[in-house]
Amino acid sequence: MAKAPVETSQPVSKFIVVHGDKGGVGKSMVAQALADQLMCSGAKVAIVEADTRNPDVARMFGNNLPVAHTNVRSENGWMDVMDFVMKYPGHTIIMNTPAGIGEYMRSDMESFAKFLKAQDMPVEMELWWVMNVQHDSVNLLNEAYTAYGAFFSRIRVVCNLHYAGGDKSQHGPFVLWHESPLKAQIEKKQGLTIFFPGLHIRVVAKVLDPRKIMPFSDAVDAVVGESVALEHSERWKLQQWLADCQKAFEPAIGPAVAPAVANAG
Repeated sequence: MAKAPVETSQPVSKFIVVHGDKGGVGKSMVAQALADQLMCSGAKVAIVEADTRNPDVARMFGNNLPVAHTNVRSENGWMDVMDFVMKYPGHTIIMNTPAGIGEYMRSDMESFAKFLKAQDMPVEMELWWVMNVQHDSVNLLNEAYTAYGAFFSRIRVVCNLHYAGGDKSQHGPFVLWHESPLKAQIEKKQGLTIFFPGLHIRVVAKVLDPRKIMPFSDAVDAVVGESVALEHSERWKLQQWLADCQKAFEPAIGPAVAPAVANAG
């Protein structure tokens, strides 16, 4: 007689790798928006900041969420990530990666995945691949998917509409992704394409100012975000963008269980 599956009372953790393997595609901003949405929905969230040069995600959430700074270009760095994941069971842990990390992912992801499977604490891994409209975004994803895609339970391809003027049509700027055989292959395995909305440059300049940076949901609040000094129109744009992010992320993270946007005042 076959043995019944072993039940565990351990909460399931989720480990999300925000990746793109090139600079300038918006990885940090996607990670920031995702962390903000999850935090506001009541989820337990923690951050692994692996971008040692521009730790923008850690800057935004350093006063709000558990944050680990690590260099995943080293074996020691991956060991730090392992220990951090084990420290926060039941959390969604978002790792923001630097550009040019593909070779290290290829060499270390298998060991990391085996470590997680060896633990009593269940962890699901997701790859959130952020791309612009260029050929190399699709080509690099194809290389990553072939090398270590099998270690992820789900893959979300995030098309950053900042580079597409908001156009997500089949024959628009992201046509290379729409027509890629890889898109069909990934979506057959419960993958998703997410269109990440662009935010007005005037708002970006204020909310991502490292001297005043705070979670988007705080910055949109007229009282909590007073130091960001948003004008009424800018606060409105940020509020609308957060609502657009919530709608874009919902197929991947589910509906919000609490308001995703703070009182805009």
